[in-house]
Amino acid sequence: MARTLHLIKHGQPQIQPGVPAHEWTLAPGALDALPALAARLTPRPGVIVSSEEPKARATGEGLAEHLHVPFRAMLGLHEQLRYTAPFHADVRDFQADLHRFFAHPDEVVSGEESAHDARARFTNAVTAVMRANPHDTVAVVAHGTVISLLVAHHNPQVDVTQFWTDLPLLGAVTLDWPTMTLRP
Repeated sequence: MARTLHLIKHGQPQIQPGVPAHEWTLAPGALDALPALAARLTPRPGVIVSSEEPKARATGEGLAEHLHVPFRAMLGLHEQLRYTAPFHADVRDFQADLHRFFAHPDEVVSGEESAHDARARFTNAVTAVMRANPHDTVAVVAHGTVISLLVAHHNPQVDVTQFWTDLPLLGAVTLDWPTMTLRP
């Protein structure tokens, strides 16, 4: 039976130079557009599951509270591992790193995880989420890079770099499960 999977990018993080990105929290006002996001989620999710990173977890908790549905955090839904990746004060330098990451998916070009490995890990975690939560519709709050990798892998018409560039904070994409094909 086909089910619905919403993949949602977390809200605006509070960027903190010197603090690893996986520890960043949400910026003030990051969830102001949460009601608009909730209204776009059709069909309505029966559960919200998020990455354990603070910015994703807070987004997921806020969305679950707004929709009055259960919330869970699960391992494996985190962003590409970037413990040793440098902080880029200029966003163009960060974007250049990610373009190299997408262009060389089998190589570790930034941080500790190749694009291929990040996508496989995230896909396995999403599969675990769907197995553990039998709702007809499930929403996963995660991160732009891994969401883009999964979507592009299962939808060959999607350019991963362009998708990553276009996916806004609090952006959502809806997929059919288990094929993970984009819904029009």
